[in-house]
Amino acid sequence: MSIDYSGKVVIITGSSSGIGQAAAILFAKSGAFVTIHGRSEDGIKKTTDLILDAGIPKERIHSVKGCLSDKTVLTALIEETIKTFGRIDVLINNAAGALKPGEENPRSMENFEYVFDVNVKSAIFLTEAAIPYLEKTKGNIINISNVLNFILMPDAPFYIISKGTLDHFARNYAAILAPEGIRINNLSPGATETGVLTRYGEISEGITKQKEDIASLVPLKRWAIPEELAEYMLFMASEKASYLTGQIINVDGGFSILTPNIKFD
Repeated sequence: MSIDYSGKVVIITGSSSGIGQAAAILFAKSGAFVTIHGRSEDGIKKTTDLILDAGIPKERIHSVKGCLSDKTVLTALIEETIKTFGRIDVLINNAAGALKPGEENPRSMENFEYVFDVNVKSAIFLTEAAIPYLEKTKGNIINISNVLNFILMPDAPFYIISKGTLDHFARNYAAILAPEGIRINNLSPGATETGVLTRYGEISEGITKQKEDIASLVPLKRWAIPEELAEYMLFMASEKASYLTGQIINVDGGFSILTPNIKFD
């Protein structure tokens, strides 16, 4: 998809890998100035290098490092973007966490606070902080949700609850922000090749079988790739989608439409 973002400024949290990284590269290729973010210096460098390799001048890239549970990192994302680029057109709340580093119990209150800090509070904080600038540009916000919101996920309950909260956040804020000319929508992916299944050594064995099992549940019988999802974001944040707000867009290969296959004799 060819959409010109020349002169526009895009903030993308969690853009040191996966979906966020693909989005940062695509928006930069489309002419945007991008603020990228990640928790690791190596991840930020990798995304930066990929953007530079695409022929994008370094002057169009700014980066902020740190965990979104840290309010100073959230403040830096907005303030440094304005100081560096002078405006904000698009805010993409992509970063997410399911288990606090070092935590073993997914239902501990420490993990609850971490997951909601990273997945929900950061999105609301950044949205509120960006509103004065988005009002000037008639910009928009995209939150990355998850198509698994409607099923049970006992191994990561706070993650799923937080993503469901993001959906309600988008619907409510769409009504609040519409009079200011700001749009907000959620992109809700299904199984996506982000490397999350191979990130931890204890689940690396049998990874091919796991992926095949998951793909078998998807009507299109495959996983998405981050670049596909980035294309949707490029469209959703553009004037081509100017009548779109408060929506949860499922991009899941048909997973969310599945119902039990009931046969009648």
